[in-house]
Formats: sequence, C-alpha cells, structure tokens
Amino acid sequence: MLMLLILSDHMINNQVHITPDEYSKITTDIFDAHLNIIKDSGGSSMFPILKAGDKLIIKKIDTNTIKKGDIIVGTINNKTIGHRVIKAINSKITTQGDNCRKPDTSINRDAILGLVTGYIRAGKEKTLSSPKYRFWRFMILYFGFIVRPATRILFKLCRLMSKAKATITTTCSNLRLILSESKPLVIKNVAISFFQGIFPFVIIYLIKRLVDSINAIQTSSNPTTLFHLEIVIAITGLVFLLGLIINSIGTYTREQLSQSVSLTIYNRLHTKHSHLKYENIEDPPQQEIIHRATIEAGFRPMKLVQASLSMVRSCIAAVAVLALMFSIHWMIAFVLFIGLLPSLFVRFRFSHMLYQLNKKDSRKERQSYYYNRVITGIPFAKELRLFATAPLFISRFNSIQKDLYQRKNRIYRKQLIADIISQTISIVLIFVAFGFVAFLAIQGKLTIGTVVLFFLVFQRGFVIIKDMLQSVATLYEDNIFFADFTSFLHLSSTKEAEQAISTQTMAKLQKGITVDNVSFQYPSSSRKALDAVSMTIPAGKTVALVGANGSGKTTLVKLLCGFYQPTQGTILFDNIALTESNQEEFRKEITAVFQDFALYNMTASENIWMGNPSKHVDTDKVKESARMAGIHDVLKKLPAGFQNMIGNYFEKGEELSIGQWQKLAIARAFYRDSQIVMMDEPSSALDAGTETQIISHLRDLATNKTVLIISHRFSSIQWADIIYVMDEGKIVESGNHQELMNLKGHYCELYSLQKSF
Repeated sequence: MLMLLILSDHMINNQVHITPDEYSKITTDIFDAHLNIIKDSGGSSMFPILKAGDKLIIKKIDTNTIKKGDIIVGTINNKTIGHRVIKAINSKITTQGDNCRKPDTSINRDAILGLVTGYIRAGKEKTLSSPKYRFWRFMILYFGFIVRPATRILFKLCRLMSKAKATITTTCSNLRLILSESKPLVIKNVAISFFQGIFPFVIIYLIKRLVDSINAIQTSSNPTTLFHLEIVIAITGLVFLLGLIINSIGTYTREQLSQSVSLTIYNRLHTKHSHLKYENIEDPPQQEIIHRATIEAGFRPMKLVQASLSMVRSCIAAVAVLALMFSIHWMIAFVLFIGLLPSLFVRFRFSHMLYQLNKKDSRKERQSYYYNRVITGIPFAKELRLFATAPLFISRFNSIQKDLYQRKNRIYRKQLIADIISQTISIVLIFVAFGFVAFLAIQGKLTIGTVVLFFLVFQRGFVIIKDMLQSVATLYEDNIFFADFTSFLHLSSTKEAEQAISTQTMAKLQKGITVDNVSFQYPSSSRKALDAVSMTIPAGKTVALVGANGSGKTTLVKLLCGFYQPTQGTILFDNIALTESNQEEFRKEITAVFQDFALYNMTASENIWMGNPSKHVDTDKVKESARMAGIHDVLKKLPAGFQNMIGNYFEKGEELSIGQWQKLAIARAFYRDSQIVMMDEPSSALDAGTETQIISHLRDLATNKTVLIISHRFSSIQWADIIYVMDEGKIVESGNHQELMNLKGHYCELYSLQKSF
C-alpha cells in the first residue's frame, strides 16, 4: 500500500523519509522536496542493513559529491530505486542492491534524488556513519562476490524462519477457531499423539538392549544376563501391545474430533452466510471469497487439525531421535537435520505459488462450477435437451478446466525438479552419515547394539524428522488456504451492522412508510437503479407499483426489506429510519412473496410453515393458508397429504407445476400474518381464475395491513388505494386507478396496451 503525505512546512533540514526497497511502483514525477513517501516492502534488496518497515532518511546534496559506497535514491527508466553506488565515473552512476545479483542500469547524476544518511526502525533513528555500517560498506564493496551470495542465503533462512514463526502464530489462531467446541477431544488426541510419537523409539531402544543382552549371553556365562534378557523381552512385548492399543484408541478419537470439527465449521459457515449482507451475496468479487471459503470448509479445517496432531507426534519423535543420535555422535544429528532443510524450503515456496494461482483463478473456477451445475442440474435439464446446448456447456467447462490444469502443471513441473534436487542433497548427506557410523564401528567405538540402534533410528528418524518439517510446510499451506475461510468470516454482516446502530424496534405501524428522495446504485453497476424516488405507503392501505421491466420496482422492494441501504435518501417506518432499526426484529413484521420465490424440497406442511419457523407448526393455520392460496385441494390429494415431500430431489417427492409452487409461496406469506405485506409479481404463474381467487383473499387479508404489490397484470392492482408508476428508476405518476386513467399518461397507455391483447 502506497501512502503519500505532503510535508510542505513540516520539511526539516531538507530531509525526507522513505522505505528501503521495491521503489518500482513510485514514479519520479511524484517525488520532490515536498513529499514524504512511505511504502511497505519486503526489504530484500538492501538486506541486512535495511529491512522491511524501515524509513530512510534522505538528504538532498550536491550530486557531484556522491562517491562509491554511498546509498542513493534515484530514478532508472522512470522507476525509483534506493541502492548503493558501486561506480561513480563522470556524470554516470552505477548502483546495485546489497542483496541483488546484478548491478542496475547506469543513471545520470541529475536523476539522483538524494543521499541516504540513515533510517528509522521501531521509532529509533539509526545513522549510516557508525563503525558497524562503515565496516559493512567496506565488505560489500571489496568482497561483494562472497558477501552477496552469503547474504542471499541468510535472507532466505530469515524468511524461512519468519514464515515458520508466522505459521505457528496463525496455526494457533486458526486452531482456536476450529477447535473452540472440541476442547476435551483435543486434549485426548494430543495425549495420544504424544504416546504415538514416543512409543516407536522406546521399542527401538529396547531392541538395542535385546541385541546387547544376546551378545552378552554369547560372550559371558553369567546367569543374570539370561534373566535380564527375559525382562527386556517382557517389557518390549508390553510396550508393543500398549502401542497397538494407543493406535486403535487414536483412530477412534480422531474420528470423533473430525466429526466435531466438521459440525463446528459448517455451523460457522452457515451462520455467517445467513447473516451476510445481501450486497455481499450479489457482488461478484465477494462471491469469489464465498466460493473459496465454501470449498475449503469441506476439508481444510480437519486437514489443518490432522497436520497439527502430526506435528505433535513428529516433534516428540524428533526429540527422541535427536537424543538417541546425540548419544551416538552429535555430528549425525546435525547432518540429519541439515539434509531435510531443502525439502522444507521447496514445500514453502510452491505452497505459496499454488495459493496465489488458486486465488487468481477463482473466477474461472466459479465459471466451471456454474457450467457443471448447468450440465448436471435439474432446473436446466429440459432446455439442455430441447435446445441441445449440452455440447456448448461441456466445451466451455473443458476449456476452462484444461487452462486451469495447464497453469497448475507448470508449477508442478517446477516443483518436481526442485524436489529431485532437494532429495539428491538429502541422500548425499545421509550416506555421509552412514559412512561415518561405519567408520566408528570399525574402530570399535560402537557396540553391535548401538549400530543396530543407529540404523533403526536413522531409518525411522529420517522419516519422522521429514514428517515434522513437512508438517510445518503443510501447516503453512493449510493456513494460506484457510485464510479464505477466515476472510469470509470477516465479511460484513447484518449482525455487525445492527450492533453499530440503534436497536429501535417497530411497533404497530401508525403513519406508514415514507421513501424520501431515495437513490440506489448496485455496487457492480454504473447505472442508478433508483433515482430520487419519493413515495408514501400509508398504514393500513394497499399500494401498487407498476412499470416496465428494469424500471426499479424489485430494487425498491429490496430496499424496503432492508437487504440494501440507499445510496442517498432515507426510508422511514413511521418516524424510525430503516438504517437505525433492529432489522432482524423489523423483518418479523414483514411478509413477502418474491418474484424469484424459493422452492423448498420439504413436506407440503413445512413449505408453508417456513413463513414463520420460529414457532411450532400450527396445522390448522397451515391448511387455512393453503386454502387462501388456492393450493389446499392439491396438497390434500397427495399420497401423504400435507406430510408429502414436495419436489423431486428426494425419494417419494411429488413435483408441482410452477403455478402450484407459486401458490405455496403465497401460502407461506399468508401463514406469516405480519402487519406489512409485500408481493412482487404474486400471480405471474397463475391462471386468471386462481388469480381472481387469490386477489380476493389478499384483499381480505389486507383489511388491517399495509400492502405493497408489484404486478404487470393490471387486474391485480386496480383495487389498490394508491398506484405508483415507475420508469427508468423514477416515479412518473401516482394516484388510484381511475385518477391515473383520467391523466391519459403512462399508466393509461400501459393499461390500454395490455387490455388490447
């Protein structure tokens, strides 16, 4: 993130502060004596003298005084750099970062912006004129061919340690989130992992004792050696049995933990999704976060837990391995550890590369998921066959998948080469250790039991320590991908919004709903969906909205339901602004039938009960609501009546026509029995007779309620007290049916046009 702060009068001693590295994003025309440039960077090019987060103190000087070894800030090809001068000949200056492989392109002295005289780190000012920095300057200038490669190795090790530290911190944070409801099971699994890590090496040590005891019996006639052998055999058998029992218990407890974690994560996923702001659900960039979080939630949390438990086992086992290796010779332990570092570095590097690729390609992945849903989903099946569109969607799906696979395979090929190199290094070091042990054995410095111990421990230890280092890399990878889930949890939600505002609740509506100069623009659109809309919905009255498609009717309903907040203007329920109300409580006072109503594959009774699921099912009310919606007789004749499954998703489900589904949605609205009723095209899929019946019931229902109806059918809204006519996001006319007909305007034109068909 780049921040530019104008100093003007705050300029002191002709100096400015600037961070040390990666200046390529800062153009020359924005750098002058009046700017303080602060930029977060990796701090790699001037490492270790300058590090990430440092602010450079830059002094304006006569460029003719610049000499070899100075650190200057200058521009090369319209990019600003901060590097050390390695050549200063006439007007040309050549620079190179202390941690860079190659020098920069030479620049003119007039392109130099200033001399770095020091830096600020953690609030403390450091000067580059101290003996320590003068010594580093001497070393980098005259022994750079040695210092620079060593510096790059040191930098990579520091970054590796930094990643490991960050991985541990992030893992602890993520595990607290994942395991918040599973603490007793966590304790059991950690204890079992401890024993699983230590038992194999206890057995290996006992085998060493067995070998030494057998060797002692062969070389000695002491009868106590035989008794000692019997004791060791008994203990070895007991430990072996305990190990098997522990492993069996571990399998059982891990399965319990997996179930607990799955429930916890899906509960968080579903709860968060149900409270997401509606704008997040419809916004494409936010949909990508939701998509990745949903995908990762299925397996990533338990994978992270398993890697953590594996880390516990590996750490315990690694301590045992190193202790046994040190008992033989410290050099063996050192070689074993160093031999496994290259593999760890490879895993870290390519895990990050794969995550960045997945993040970059998430939009294409969502497209391929959509095409797969079109090909396999029931809603598209009829058109897919009728219009023969399957080959098109299959082709698009395959095209995206092939492109995604090619991108991943390029990384996998690079990882394969890096793996081969790292494994080669490891094997060379391992055989060096083998040779060293053989040398000690030949010299008689190791017993036969110790040699057996070495080979058993080394074989097992190499796998264990490799697993430990791989666990760190796996944790790093899992934490990177789990970040998508935590990002999803941090998306803004209605709950958080309501905590930040007044908790006013809406009592019985007295005056009505006032829409005052409301405009709205969807986040992904440059067009205003609503433009300075003002209207009133009096309490206890029925108001209708009419207009062509795209005129803003449904958008207005979304705002009235609190799904979106106006870009400008206010919506008042009596004297309470919608933005200042407790919207969860407020929505309890609204019932609605949306144009894209939901189709629940549940029982007929539950479909209607969904209108008010906070209370137990009222069977009589369910049937009455069905009767008012004109669906009662259809549901009653089903094989299991109102308890019959609706839809064809589950076994013994009965599919309904789209008109019957709409009647179910209307029955839900009747069942809710709230004081505000909103109907968005409530009769779009109904025949004329059913529409007349439902409108009659709706008029009865609206007697003591505030009703808003959107419809293209003028027969559905002629009885409304007030009709608002919308066009291109604006209200162009208002009045009752007769008044609007008398105006001979937009409404009259639409009414006459519909009546002529």
